[in-house]
Amino acid sequence: MARACVFVKKKRSRCRSAQIVENLAGMAKIVNRPTDFLDPSTPQFAADVADEIALVLATSGHEAGQYCVLGPDPWQVIWNDDRSGFVSFLEGRRCLLSWRSPVARKESQGELLIRLAMHASRLKKSVFAMEVNKTTSDAGVQLGMIPIWTGTESYLDLETWSLRGGKRKKIRWARSHAVTLGLEWREAFPFSNIHDRVGIGRVEELWKAERPERRTDSFLRTSFEELADVRRYFVAEEHGEIIAFVTCTPVNEDGWYLQDIVRAGDAPRGALEGTMAYALDVFQKDGYRFVSNGALPFWRPDEQWSDPNQFGVVGNQVLRFFNRQYRFRGINQFRSKLEPDRVTSLYVLRSRRVISPRVGWSLIKLLNRKTKTTSRSFRR
Repeated sequence: MARACVFVKKKRSRCRSAQIVENLAGMAKIVNRPTDFLDPSTPQFAADVADEIALVLATSGHEAGQYCVLGPDPWQVIWNDDRSGFVSFLEGRRCLLSWRSPVARKESQGELLIRLAMHASRLKKSVFAMEVNKTTSDAGVQLGMIPIWTGTESYLDLETWSLRGGKRKKIRWARSHAVTLGLEWREAFPFSNIHDRVGIGRVEELWKAERPERRTDSFLRTSFEELADVRRYFVAEEHGEIIAFVTCTPVNEDGWYLQDIVRAGDAPRGALEGTMAYALDVFQKDGYRFVSNGALPFWRPDEQWSDPNQFGVVGNQVLRFFNRQYRFRGINQFRSKLEPDRVTSLYVLRSRRVISPRVGWSLIKLLNRKTKTTSRSFRR
């Protein structure tokens, strides 16, 4: 009986692979390209082509978090034909993980997803494309991938940015409270000013000490030291001591992402809200067009997530793990104080209908590696 079960499982796997290949060939006909265009260029490690990636991000980046491909993790990239766009991914033992949508013009994003799917098929690994936009999700559906709505990304229009009126009164009230306590805000330069460097490092360490789960070596970690050549930093000070900071990473040459929002546990109410508002004021003054408040998991401006069974048994276990790790409800409650001017829906795509325990564990390891016991270094 056990052998029969194994045989059936393998047979279903082969059928699924055949269906993916068939869908890929069908996509080639849809875009009026020969089937051989689906053979992806050989993946390259992002570190080997970082300068080229940075140029594409500046012009074609369109979502928060896409700059993580320039971080220290072993990201790989697959390019389109003219190298004007790419899709990035991490490779685990049993799956590939792509974070955010392909970095390319809208009409090229689907083609890059096809190339990633073909590469995964050749490796006989599952593929997960996480927190992708509707365009990429629709392309995945045509490939036979399974889409799941997982939240929204919220944007603020800097042309109309203001705390006046009732739209963002919670931020205004919190900042006013902090002002009465004598807090001040400014831009910081931790890699040219030792006071800023020590102060921000101290706050980050205090923040991580509050919860062991915050110490992670995954690409989702909070580390002000990374991407220092492109980031900007804003701090709240009380009596000259840094008590909160916001790390901002570019989205593209026109906008920024409020990436890491961190405060010491004893920082008063309004310290972090005031830091976020100050960063937006500076970006508005500098002539940028928008700021992304990042992905808000399972959050909509008008309603909440309503389908807790869409991931399946193993998928729900993965979801509960990360909900404990990152506390989605708390993230959403705080960040949604900055009421957005517009939002876009986000999705997770998976190549297989059933997530096996081994694939689920491989995905968890990619998303949440344990911290290595190495000395801290500052990446310039």
